[in-house]
Amino acid sequence: MSSGMRPFFNYYGGKWRSAFRYPAPRHETIVEPFAGSAGYATRYADRLVVLCEIDPVVFSVWQYLIKVKAAEVLAIPDIPAAGTVDDLNICQEARWLVGFWLNAGAPTPRKSPSKWMRSGTRPGSYWGTRVRQTIAQQVDVIRHWRVYNCHYEDCPITTAATWFIDPPYESAGKHYRFGSAGIDYTALAGWCKSRPGQVIVCENEGAGWLPFQSIGDVQTMRKGRRSKEAVWCNQ
Repeated sequence: MSSGMRPFFNYYGGKWRSAFRYPAPRHETIVEPFAGSAGYATRYADRLVVLCEIDPVVFSVWQYLIKVKAAEVLAIPDIPAAGTVDDLNICQEARWLVGFWLNAGAPTPRKSPSKWMRSGTRPGSYWGTRVRQTIAQQVDVIRHWRVYNCHYEDCPITTAATWFIDPPYESAGKHYRFGSAGIDYTALAGWCKSRPGQVIVCENEGAGWLPFQSIGDVQTMRKGRRSKEAVWCNQ
């Protein structure tokens, strides 16, 4: 596990903290069909990583990160006092990246800093010098990653891989722009079972669309909030 890598951005339901609870990848290629912040793949960033993301904003942030130069990341400024990301003279993708760092575990980028960020505690957890430096140090590591703006069923990978499938949860996934209301979980279960290679599927305890098993109570990206996580594996 590449434990030195940190998350590239905060995201609701991100798995970076809990990645160690899931089986290690058995294949050289890792596919995340519901990419989000790709917390599992970030832990194994040297593998061949393929991300699929239906949300065009999240897709664009990943596309930006894969291509951006470290110096450009270091040049992204802080949010001015009483200002918003719209005050920054940077591209839209960079604004979205900063926006994800303004409020821990949000499903969409924010415009202005949260009260938690304004408090100044844990400076490595919100946009500022430490986060800029971390991202700048990591972008060269993911140059070989590929990202697609597509539905999970349109994922272009057909060969054996480690599939880390972390969809919006059936009960708790209503907060995303493309959330649980738009997912046919019976169809998703069949698709998961048909993937070639190693398949790891995430959910909350109590979900019944696959025979999930509990992996315990997990700290989420939001302070003081925990989630009862479950997993189904085909191997």
